[in-house]
Amino acid sequence: MVALTIASQGKPTISLDFTAAHPKDVTVKQLKIAVQAKFPKLVFNRQRITLPGVASKPIALTDEDKTLADYGVGEGAKLRLKDLGQQVGYRTLYLWEYAGPIVLNPLLLYYSHAIWGQYDASPLQLTVRNLIVIHFIKRFLESAFVHDFSRATVPLSFVYRNCAYYWGICGGLIGLTLYRPAYAQQALEGTLLGDSRWITFWTIFELSAELLNLNAHIHLRSLRQPAGQPRLFPTGLGFGTAVCANYWFEILGVLALVAMTGFDIGSGSYSGSLEGSLLMGRLAVIYLCIGTYFMKIWADGKYARYKREFDNKVFPGKRYKLFPPLY
Repeated sequence: MVALTIASQGKPTISLDFTAAHPKDVTVKQLKIAVQAKFPKLVFNRQRITLPGVASKPIALTDEDKTLADYGVGEGAKLRLKDLGQQVGYRTLYLWEYAGPIVLNPLLLYYSHAIWGQYDASPLQLTVRNLIVIHFIKRFLESAFVHDFSRATVPLSFVYRNCAYYWGICGGLIGLTLYRPAYAQQALEGTLLGDSRWITFWTIFELSAELLNLNAHIHLRSLRQPAGQPRLFPTGLGFGTAVCANYWFEILGVLALVAMTGFDIGSGSYSGSLEGSLLMGRLAVIYLCIGTYFMKIWADGKYARYKREFDNKVFPGKRYKLFPPLY
């Protein structure tokens, strides 16, 4: 018989007994079933079970198909249990967070006259609105049909956090920045931002970055290996230059949108209040800065993992991490 003790903050310590003779005969899934029997609200996705380490970090028992012995859990071991709280599926998360920019940008442009008064929307405003909507529809479809997730769910709090970011910045702040008289047809007439060649150039640039990003995601999906098989490193278009080419193309696409509007400060004086316009203009750049910051963190993690798993002379080699030739 295998006997285990599980301690959890705010809950009584429990003892679990399994009829199996050895920990190699008990899977993590069976352990989670036993925990849920003791605490019915703790469904599988809410459970984080770890084996405390003496001189190292705790070992998380994440793979439900592995046995306790695979994680070094022996007879009489003491495990830790953490309640991760209410969970939602990844695709539910993306549906909610991407819905904001998709819905708010057209609405804010349509109703901007109620805020700023009557003006004629410029080709720049219409183009940026369309590109933002296309960008987030693409991201949602990728989440639904292309991306695979290492976990089935995330904490419910992520929905509120991510929605605040995407709805607030990509929907509200960018919408209020761009859809105003400073970018209207009359204000931009005869300026660079009103030049159809300028708009066309950055539109082609942005859509090309979107297609390259999509291609990178499809390539990464093709590298997925069955459990237990060695990981493959990416070699597709862009990955010969940057380890995280998908992030590189993502940044280029957003940068194109920001550049198309003159970095959102080029026409600030047209609104009649330069100080207020400059303040609002800077808000739209926040999305690019925050997104790049997090992609840098993710790229650093992937780069370090690749260096551990592969011969560094082969991959990553001399590739840039994120954004050639800067980083």
